Amino acid sequence: MGPDRTTDIMTGDGLVLIGVSTGGPPALEMLLAGLPASFPWPILIAQHMPAGFTGPLAKRLDGLCALSVREVNQSTPLRSGHAYIGRGDADIIVTRRANGLVAMAAPAVESYPWHPSADRLVRTAMNHVPPSQLIGVLLTGMGSDGAAAMAEMHGLGGKTIAEAKETAVVWGMPGELVKAKCADWILPLPAIADCLQRLLP
Repeated sequence: MGPDRTTDIMTGDGLVLIGVSTGGPPALEMLLAGLPASFPWPILIAQHMPAGFTGPLAKRLDGLCALSVREVNQSTPLRSGHAYIGRGDADIIVTRRANGLVAMAAPAVESYPWHPSADRLVRTAMNHVPPSQLIGVLLTGMGSDGAAAMAEMHGLGGKTIAEAKETAVVWGMPGELVKAKCADWILPLPAIADCLQRLLP
């Protein structure tokens, strides 16, 4: 079920945070291609991938989507209408500079076993943005990356979307969020872009 237009609409400045692993590139293509260039919040993506693969993925998605899609390999100011993919074998983190929020590539750390880490992305975002101004999306992927941090975010007022089992190549990551009872919506992949647009009209 999608968001209720009166109670769930989100306003002001915020971020959409996406965690994805196995089966990610086609899932990201479907999701991002469903969003307009005018989408109001920056989108940050932790796609588990080796270095050397995330740059070509970002370039390919940029050519297919109305959004501008780029790989984060240096300090990058966050803008609406843009999606940012973490560089492979590093982590994508959020920090704040004098001119506003930026995404950065940070060296991988042992406390986060998957990279780019969705858990680390979400936790760094919560350090600089109120959780109530964050939307977390967990797509197909093996393991549990992102579920713990998005559960924390959900408990503090953030919104969360888990891809439904019926469309996920592997229902590990979104399934863990559902098992934790911390998914506001459990949606098949083709419905997620519409849900985001209803949340952020």
